[in-house]
Amino acid sequence: MKNRPIRHRIEYGLYLALKGLLRALPHESARELGRKVGALGHALDRRHREVALRNLELALPEILPEERKRLVKKCYRHFGAALGDTISSTRFDPMEMCRRFTLEGWENVDLADRAGKGFFVLSPHIGFWEMVAPLVGLYKGRFHIVVRPPDNPYLNKEVLALRTRFGNQVIPKRGAARRMLEVLREKGIIGILIDQRVQPQEGMEIPFFGRPALTSPVLARLSLRTGAPVLPVALYPEPQGRYRFVAHPPIFPPKGAKGDEATVDLTRQYLEVAEQDIRRHPEQWLWMHRRWEARK
Repeated sequence: MKNRPIRHRIEYGLYLALKGLLRALPHESARELGRKVGALGHALDRRHREVALRNLELALPEILPEERKRLVKKCYRHFGAALGDTISSTRFDPMEMCRRFTLEGWENVDLADRAGKGFFVLSPHIGFWEMVAPLVGLYKGRFHIVVRPPDNPYLNKEVLALRTRFGNQVIPKRGAARRMLEVLREKGIIGILIDQRVQPQEGMEIPFFGRPALTSPVLARLSLRTGAPVLPVALYPEPQGRYRFVAHPPIFPPKGAKGDEATVDLTRQYLEVAEQDIRRHPEQWLWMHRRWEARK
């Protein structure tokens, strides 16, 4: 589109203004400002608000309509807080970053690491997932994050700087498999998210909240090929600008297993853990994404 460069510059200017304001506030206040930004987004963003309500109706039909509306409002406020907090946290040095975390299940991180094949860190879009990389990277070494770069090139520079703090690296999602294999051969750590819908030609239908959901099989295929375990994690906000990191038991690929049946079974296990986390904290998951959109 002809006006896209102009829009990108406007978006970038708004981001820089927000970043400056957040960094000027105490960290706890930055999170609260983010909540207010999220509440504004809820009021203005009718299209994604309706997507979230529909998703909740599909995934959690036992919730009454009025409660769904309250949950969607909490969800917007949460993601506003996640934005504000993540930007504000760039003020932390490594020692201060680590000091703010409560760690649960860290023995599972060590178990995945001891396998000696490298490992994947898998999180759904829940809680403050962007904070997983700096934490695990500081304790376990360079963390490689598989991401789709933002369309806005100016914002991409900002997001890249945020994600590569403390020596971490980014792997662009397109054509990522080859680089991921290289990292695993070096016994490295790869962070990936697979809870969003993919194109029909890229995905397999795997049950998620009891409904078929197009999901990328790449993670399971690479785990089967390399023997690298998958470590499901989640990271949640705590009061006073703190965080709680939760590591679940790693999922190891069965020895000798291969083919579509093994791929489907492993991917189903990944989504089951994600679903359990989402059911515990439904207000912290990205319901605004068309996860169960039908095939075209």
